[in-house]
Amino acid sequence: MKPISLIFALIFLTLNAKGQYPFEKYPAIKYREYKNWKFYDKTEKENKFHCTLTIPKFFDNQDNLTIRITTFGYSEGAFIRIYHNKKLLQKNSEPMFFNDLNIDNQSIRVADINGDSLKDIKIIAWYMGNGLAGLFGRTIYLFQNKEGHFTKVSFTNIAGNEVLERDFDGDGNYEIITMTLKGYGGHNYWLFNLFNYLNGDLVNVNSKDNYPIMIQYLNRDNYQITKKISRSKMKAFTMKLPEGYDKK
Repeated sequence: MKPISLIFALIFLTLNAKGQYPFEKYPAIKYREYKNWKFYDKTEKENKFHCTLTIPKFFDNQDNLTIRITTFGYSEGAFIRIYHNKKLLQKNSEPMFFNDLNIDNQSIRVADINGDSLKDIKIIAWYMGNGLAGLFGRTIYLFQNKEGHFTKVSFTNIAGNEVLERDFDGDGNYEIITMTLKGYGGHNYWLFNLFNYLNGDLVNVNSKDNYPIMIQYLNRDNYQITKKISRSKMKAFTMKLPEGYDKK
């Protein structure tokens, strides 16, 4: 494992080792994971870096799906191409860079996230910052529709939060739990909002379980909802959409 990947793995374990956040009592998604990324470094001649991964027998008819992500430098974003077998299905832009450091050993995860009996896809890429900034990454969902195409939604999130989807109400449409860092009253807090994928977009559903919740950031493990801020005051931190939200 590359050193930077080891650092990210340690961060992930630190954030998830004890699983004591309030939402951990609800069922989690059982993802199937694929890690066989192939990388093609064309930066010197073409200013491009390609990341490719094939998911065998993805579609109901057992056809393969291939994802090819092409980055154009660190500030110009990327394109995500999706192939049904070898035929280009669609191409979406993404305001994020990808390479063998920020996506290496990061799985593509496959499951029915929104309960419509169709397979969806989740991808994580790290921003590779320092200190607390090193915790942040880009969460990308590809939601499949009945025609076999996908809607891409992505946002900035705590990358160690990559497994945080839970089914709060048992309807099969898993709540997506975003985790951001907010300052208030001289303290920093982890802020958790709830979203569902409904009618082709992310919709805030904090009302399902009295969210958002805020947990104080301390120099030790802390999973308890803070008592420094009332639950009614926390509602002022409701996010209509996640930070850096992008839909294609």
